[in-house]
This record gives sequence, structure tokens and C-alpha cells, in this order.
Amino acid sequence: MHPRSSLLPSLATFVLVGLAAPALALGQTEGSPEPLPPGEKKADPLEVAAPPTTPQQQPQTMQVPEQRPPPPPPSYEEDPDPEGWAGGDHFEFTMGFLAGQRSYSKTSFKFEDGAAEGIGGGGLVAPFVKPPFDAATVLGLRYDLRLVMSHIRMTVGFDVPFPTYKASDSTAMYAVSGVQREVTVQSLSSKELRFGIGGEYAWNKVALFADLLGGVHWVDTELSIDGYTANYGAVSFAFSGRAGARAHVRKWFFASATGEVGIIGDIVWNAELSVGFFVK
Repeated sequence: MHPRSSLLPSLATFVLVGLAAPALALGQTEGSPEPLPPGEKKADPLEVAAPPTTPQQQPQTMQVPEQRPPPPPPSYEEDPDPEGWAGGDHFEFTMGFLAGQRSYSKTSFKFEDGAAEGIGGGGLVAPFVKPPFDAATVLGLRYDLRLVMSHIRMTVGFDVPFPTYKASDSTAMYAVSGVQREVTVQSLSSKELRFGIGGEYAWNKVALFADLLGGVHWVDTELSIDGYTANYGAVSFAFSGRAGARAHVRKWFFASATGEVGIIGDIVWNAELSVGFFVK
């Protein structure tokens, strides 16, 4: 055989082997799993593909907000009013006791009726400058209705003062139509309608105040002239000044004390202790 003809098959075999070797090596690398290190177990394909399990969720319950009772209304001891109990615009009604002194010596009395008219009782004037007309102690009742706005006080009130005296101390001899006759004061009464304007300053539960008062006074008296009756009456006007304090024991209830001095008219002085009701 010719040497050239045997060389060609050998060359062809070498070329084919050289081309196929890289392909086989690549196929083995892609298709076969990587070797595991010693001591490690190969993972099961089913375990790898299974989805991870999650713990079972507990059912959620609705959270109901806690129901709290409404706060109690503020008590009178914890009043939120920044002006306090005694301050602010309000109405007042007071009633109390009155003590004082009156002087009717400058009051003009007029004869009204009586059996003494026939003996000249209508012209009698001298007894009205003697006791009890010159300095009569009075005890009685006082009522006030008041409106307070922006610290200004407006008052209307009614007094019922009862003069206290002994009838025997008033007995004296007087000339009646030129004849000396025994005259005795049998009764003396008065009623007073008052109006006032003033101001006050309040702090928490206490208020201080002052008023200028003007009042219409009705005075009635009965005299006995040698046993004959004679009735007299007078109407007069008086001014006085009053000052005092009001203290609250509740938001709607208070007590007050005042002092009063006469300026013009029959009032000499007054003292008052009263209680009242307060409405804002």
C-alpha cells in the first residue's frame, strides 16, 4: 500500500477527535450537577420546589374603644367661672333686718281726721319737735331688688321701720287754741320706698359696694288730745349713703351687712343684716 493513502485516514481521525473533545466537555459541565463537599447531603428536588410554609394566622378581633362615663358637672366648690361667685352681671333679691334712727322734727305733719278737730287739733305743731319725733329708734324689715351690670348697681327697695318708744314718755301739756291740754302720742309708723345707684367690686366670693339712696317716706301718727283723737300724716324725701359687703356661701345664696348714714331728710343712720338670692 502506498504510504500516502494510510496517512489521510489518520489525519481525519485526529481532526474529528480534536473538534469533538471541547463539545463533550461542555456538555458534561452543563448537564451534570456540581460535586458536593464531603459530608453534605444533596437537596431533594421536591423539597426545593415546595413553597415555604407560614404559621397559621390568628383571626383578628375588632378593638372596641372603652366607653368612659361623662364627667360630672362642676360643683359649686369647683366653679369654673373666672369671675367667681360674686362677680359678673346679675340680679339680686335680698331680705333682712333693719335697725336705725329717725328724726321727724323737720317733717311737716298735716291733720287728716279725728275728733280733736273741733277743739283745734288741726293747728297743733309743738308735739312734733319733741320725743319720740326728734329721735326715734326704729326696728324693722328691709327688702331689695337689684340689677348689677358692669359693676354698676341699680336698686329698688322697700323698708318697714317700726319706731320704738313708750307712750307715757311722750305725754306733755301743750296749748291748743289757747287752752292747755294733755297730748300723748298713741302711735307712730313709717313706710319707705327707696331707689339707689352705686357701684361694687367683686373678688371671688366677696363683693364690696357703695350706694347713694333716695327714698319717699310716708309717716303716720295718732295723737290723743284730752282724750280726743287726731290723726296726722306726712310725705317726705330723704337721701342717704350706704356701704357694705356681700359674701357668698353658695353661688346663688349670700349674706350681706351694710351701714347707712343720712344726708338729707329724716334718716339719721341705719344698719342692715340680710340674706339674698343671686341669679346670673
